[in-house]
Amino acid sequence: MSGPRSNLGSLIRRRVAMKVLARVGKAKLAVAGALALAAFLLFLVLLAALAGAKSSGSGGGELCTTSGGSKSPPAKLLRIYPAAAAEYELGPRGPGILAAINYVESDFGRSPLPGVARGTQNGAGAEGPMQFLQSSWEAYGVDGNGDGVKDVYDATDAIFGAANLLHAEGAPGDWYGAIWHYNHADWYVRKVERIAGEFGGVSCTARPGSLPAQPVGRLLYVAQWIESRKIPYCWGGGHGARPGPSGGSYCWNAAGEQVFGSTAQGLDCSGSVRWLLVLAGYPDPGALVSGQFATAYPSGPGRAVTIWSNAEHVFIEIDGRDWGTSESNFAHGPGFADHTTEGFAASHPAGL
Repeated sequence: MSGPRSNLGSLIRRRVAMKVLARVGKAKLAVAGALALAAFLLFLVLLAALAGAKSSGSGGGELCTTSGGSKSPPAKLLRIYPAAAAEYELGPRGPGILAAINYVESDFGRSPLPGVARGTQNGAGAEGPMQFLQSSWEAYGVDGNGDGVKDVYDATDAIFGAANLLHAEGAPGDWYGAIWHYNHADWYVRKVERIAGEFGGVSCTARPGSLPAQPVGRLLYVAQWIESRKIPYCWGGGHGARPGPSGGSYCWNAAGEQVFGSTAQGLDCSGSVRWLLVLAGYPDPGALVSGQFATAYPSGPGRAVTIWSNAEHVFIEIDGRDWGTSESNFAHGPGFADHTTEGFAASHPAGL
């Protein structure tokens, strides 16, 4: 664990230690040591559990692969290319093309040349890991990570922005023309296409990884993991024979647009709750519509988990936190967001 949360933990531990010394004194420290140590260890366990609950959803156990050999992108980038390609409907070649552009432009953001590091520009004025000119970024820049800022130096934002540009310039119908508009040179197009071919595509398989043993903690872990994948809302998404993201009659995209005929893979409200429960280890309720949840599970609020549903919508409350599809989430998809319970029927998974 690192960063502000680690600093906070260190500060708290020092303060706890100082308070123990102040209260018992050096002479009494040996007598109070066992009790103080036990309390301190319990505190550390609780602190670690809290930190884990807050951070466990960041990409989770998603397995992403490419056959690019020595040129393969860093693992932290592998899941971004398929997500951006799906969002902007770039088809099966999209993830590999995005990865190849990222490599050609900045060696996946590792190049020491001007324009790659935050706050710098190259001689042409290009910036960030995908080397956007300011005018192009203003036209195609995207808040890909959902933090409210379109940051040309952020890898997720930049890759989503590149996908947006490629789609606007004709991909996937005209890959040559789209890549040429990215950098007006035939040699550039040929190089990107060659390297994308060497990658052999980039693909990801959903896999939450090891789950907490405690049921409520397990649901929170999976809920955070699903939210971290930035799955768009798709009407009918998640209603297949197997739970999980699928296509729908329309989907919302990162720009807040409702797209009919989209090729994106997403979830609607009932598909989201279904997948959450299945990934957390509960039996598959099947492709329920929202109004059917009230009768598919025991009636009434649960002790820690409640499914709230009516004919139009369904969401789940986990340990006091609402989770489901919402217009306040990325592309209206699943995540933590406040919901009203007025007009909703309560049910709950057995035992919760």
